[in-house]
Amino acid sequence: MKIFTQIKTLALVAGMMMTTEANATIASNKVSSGDLVISKVFYSASKNASGSGNYIAGQYIEIYNNREEEVEISGMYVALVESESAASAYTQAAIEADADLKSMLGGKIVVKQIFQIPTDKTYTVGAGKSIIICNSAIDHTTGAVTGHDLSGADFEVKTTNAKYPHNDAVPAMTLVYTMTPSLDFMNLSYTGTSSAGVVLLKNNASAVVTAEDKLVYGYNKDKGNLFALVNPYYAIDAVEILGNVKSKGVDATLKRLNDTYDAGIASTTAEGGYNGETVYRKTAFVMADGRKVLYDTNNSSVDFQASATIQPRAFDEEPAGLTEGTITIPATGYLVFRPEKSVFGEKDLTFTYITANAKNSDLAYNEYKGTDELLASSNFIVVGTPGVHKIYYSEAQATKKIPSNALTWSDEDSKEFTSASQKTRIIYKWVDTTEKTGFQRVAKTSEGLYNFATFSGDDRLYLYITPAMAAAFFAANGAGSADDLDFLVWHGTKPDLTGVKTVDAAEKASATGAIYDINGNRVNLMQKGNVYIVDGKKIVK
Repeated sequence: MKIFTQIKTLALVAGMMMTTEANATIASNKVSSGDLVISKVFYSASKNASGSGNYIAGQYIEIYNNREEEVEISGMYVALVESESAASAYTQAAIEADADLKSMLGGKIVVKQIFQIPTDKTYTVGAGKSIIICNSAIDHTTGAVTGHDLSGADFEVKTTNAKYPHNDAVPAMTLVYTMTPSLDFMNLSYTGTSSAGVVLLKNNASAVVTAEDKLVYGYNKDKGNLFALVNPYYAIDAVEILGNVKSKGVDATLKRLNDTYDAGIASTTAEGGYNGETVYRKTAFVMADGRKVLYDTNNSSVDFQASATIQPRAFDEEPAGLTEGTITIPATGYLVFRPEKSVFGEKDLTFTYITANAKNSDLAYNEYKGTDELLASSNFIVVGTPGVHKIYYSEAQATKKIPSNALTWSDEDSKEFTSASQKTRIIYKWVDTTEKTGFQRVAKTSEGLYNFATFSGDDRLYLYITPAMAAAFFAANGAGSADDLDFLVWHGTKPDLTGVKTVDAAEKASATGAIYDINGNRVNLMQKGNVYIVDGKKIVK
């Protein structure tokens, strides 16, 4: 278990509360963008159950683990985007119009509050599970027209404001920064022209900027409240939420986050505040084991919708934005597949991509079962039983990253590699026949040069490797040079070819019933996926 120590000094400076940290020991979370997502923001608040007056104590933020493994969350930061005024200096439009301000900010995001998940012990969130952060971890169902039971929340902001009753059993969020001492609760703006943007950041100390000399003033840049900054380089997720103003609607010109972090805007469907609507992520697809993967395109206009009935930790049962299609696996059991969108398929399919680098002694076959992942558009070799299989395209962002895929596709019938480095590289084209499966070396055009290849059909898929990579492959395969290694044999998952199919083949003398491999060596047993010769005929087992 990791133990983190933090000593915090609270000081009131120029009408704001700031927190500095000394001797803090924080280990970086091994979390990437898209692993955790901000799944719900109940910012709009509600009316009192009596129908008279407003109820704001039940606001909350939910964070969901979109991945297939448990994730550690200790020390992560939750920042609320600046929302002082419609005349803010920190809308994207205002920043783009002010070159000096843009340079000063250096791409950082202006925020009014920063909270941190505690570091007193290791906190985690399971695969397909979520955490809830709120101001008041009690049951709000009886006090509000639209209230939620937050008594099982994971973290609570221990505000001094009496409007937010506490639950002593729920761990406290750490207040790192707030723009004014009176706002020691999560100030999720609920109406008007305000923003309720939220940014989730890694627990790297460089993620937040709270030093007094780095703070920035409010909307007219020289007076008013002071705001902190966060470094979006450490952002795990961000959502831009703008108020739906009566008679005006949602004003996109008030957008604070640039398109790199959120290309769209989320909001409620009802106008005004206190409408009881929760802004939440749509379901992208559902795993075979029931785990939901939520929409994530880095565009809140696409990813989110609003509901007055959705409950904490609940999501749509039916996936959104899915298109069903089919693929046909040929008799060999291998299919070259190049989806244009994120995709997943039936559970008996294996999606394979290949990585290679100079440190590898061979190709690395990266394999994912059809329903296990939402895969990015890329070059895949799909392995499965011959026949028609269902696949599903999604508008959502892929959950599985495809790094450094060595498989390349040629849209040209012929390709010449002309640079000095390209001429030394070696090209292997995909081969998939009943006799052999793997990558066939392209003949060199002159001594030491592998710089020209012709393509057709599925042999447009090829590997393009450096001499350093090749040297490792040759040594691993007992060869001395590229000339000695003509073929890279497939050694990933092999298809389950059901039944036995025979085809006419060249005559081969053999004893009746004797079994030979394709090279003419006699064997005792046939194994699935291989080609044999029996009684002068080729047999695919």
